Amino acid sequence: MNIKTTILMLFTLFVSSELMAQGGGPPMLTTDPGTPGASHWEINMAFGYNISSPSNIKIPSTEIVYGIKNRFQISVQLPLPNIEMNKSHFTTFTQPQAGVKYRMLDEEKNFISLSVYPQVMIPLKKEEKIQFFIPIELEKTFGNFRLGEEVGYFVLHNQNLVFISTIGGFHLKNDLELMGEFYWSKAPNVPKSTTGLINFGFRKQLKKHFTLMSSIGTEVITPKAEDRDKLFGLMGVQILLGE
Repeated sequence: MNIKTTILMLFTLFVSSELMAQGGGPPMLTTDPGTPGASHWEINMAFGYNISSPSNIKIPSTEIVYGIKNRFQISVQLPLPNIEMNKSHFTTFTQPQAGVKYRMLDEEKNFISLSVYPQVMIPLKKEEKIQFFIPIELEKTFGNFRLGEEVGYFVLHNQNLVFISTIGGFHLKNDLELMGEFYWSKAPNVPKSTTGLINFGFRKQLKKHFTLMSSIGTEVITPKAEDRDKLFGLMGVQILLGE
């Protein structure tokens, strides 16, 4: 499994706020600028899959998010087991991650919502190094439609990546939201390293504190000498605690 796929699936998994009050966030690649609110908890559980060469499945992982006052959140994600299906179910563990989000602007007061969300990937082995992810998130609401943008930079041990992601979400009746996005990334100064992904998903609130979510996408721009991600997706649930 290459580093691009590893990093992409890590950050696909659950950096979020109150689920039905945002345009981005799980199960999409684009993160929203929202935070959970003071003393609110989120417990996110999901498994992902990737069909390429080799194909792989992510065993259900868990992330815990806690809101500090109204503008901050801290998050910790446990190591993510990865099974490569064409290697006799060989299992490896990706690095755990932690982050702090600060929401600088609120749409209700400042026209748009804006957050910064630095995150760190913690090494588990001697050969691994600390890696960083530094994104900025924006979002604007137009009635039932939400438009979001995320721009970020990966500081990796072997190469760095920049990315831009755009998402649109539309709220239907019965607490159902449909979403679509385009994700673009590139390694600076590396020719033919551009990756382009399209992704579609939904969120359905089943109970006040319980939401079902899923997404499915495909790679439409593939870097040179890499296998195309024909199909990738995420399925999971989110539990919200605190009033």
